[in-house]
Amino acid sequence: MELTAAMEEREAALMARFAEAKRHDYRIRVLGRGFRIRSSQSAATEEIVSLANWDRVVAYQPADLVVTVEAGMTISALNDHLAACSQWIPLTMADGFDDTIGGVVAAGLDGIWRGGYGPFRDRVLGLRVLTPGFGAIEAGAHVVKNVAGYNLPRLFLGSRGVFGVITRVTLKVSPRPSVRRVWIWKGDWETLSRQADQLLNWASPWASILLLKEPEMDTWKLWAEWHGISKTVEFLQREVGPGAEDLPWWSSPGWLARDVTLKGAVPRRVIGDLMRVWEDGPLAVEWQSGAFWGGLPAKDCRRIMHWIRERFGGVEVVSGPDLDDASRSPIVTGPWQRLKQAYDPDAVLV
Repeated sequence: MELTAAMEEREAALMARFAEAKRHDYRIRVLGRGFRIRSSQSAATEEIVSLANWDRVVAYQPADLVVTVEAGMTISALNDHLAACSQWIPLTMADGFDDTIGGVVAAGLDGIWRGGYGPFRDRVLGLRVLTPGFGAIEAGAHVVKNVAGYNLPRLFLGSRGVFGVITRVTLKVSPRPSVRRVWIWKGDWETLSRQADQLLNWASPWASILLLKEPEMDTWKLWAEWHGISKTVEFLQREVGPGAEDLPWWSSPGWLARDVTLKGAVPRRVIGDLMRVWEDGPLAVEWQSGAFWGGLPAKDCRRIMHWIRERFGGVEVVSGPDLDDASRSPIVTGPWQRLKQAYDPDAVLV
């Protein structure tokens, strides 16, 4: 896909910053809206480069369910654009923040509808990335069906921009569901887990089945959301209850009050145990997979991360203190360092 003169000029200016950072011995931290910052413990001087104004739709083919956007475009702005064709990106973060598309890719995020629509990474068809080591890279394709052997975009998913700066993202979009319905229950673990299993017996796939916890709540919540056609919703209303239409996503003030945000997944057999040991912060756990998103005080972070890994789960810091020794598995440290050396040999990106 060809670049406009304005795009070329901005990219050239950003590439020049890489060389300048090397000459003057400082580091570059690229931000979208700044929601997912890991505070660095390094003594190196950092300069912020914002992509907030890189926010245009580059190309859109509604018939092919494909859109290409600049990395600074927010989820809500993109969905506003797609709404004219009754399409959308089904992505809402558990903490309710409106991330940029580039930020979602760089931080490896998933939303509350992962159980029904699949992981966000499966929507990423192509990326344009500016790297200090190799210059501009076009990774992936601009079509849904791609037979290339290597899925290079996956390399940059969750890399947090340390290999290169993501400037454009090509995504697969979805038709908007004709009907949406939400049901909420309160109760203890035994009651809610039985209800969640019953929901899966009645219908599949649910857009989301989430167990929710807040430190201020005496009971837990079960949030179930169905996206589909009227006949299925009518059946579920007879079996489950009336539910509610267009219910706003659960929002906890605890997200802003906690020092660290974690994401990851645990085996389903320990979901209840995770919710019990998560003592002082909001937590949302996907019933179908054990994927979770939660906030904690900094003092509890290492304990919870250790607990999760002891039970063969995965966890990483989304925002808060970097905790590099705790947030990156020793298994991937060596390959990560070799990739960093190749794509950013002078380590100008943090």
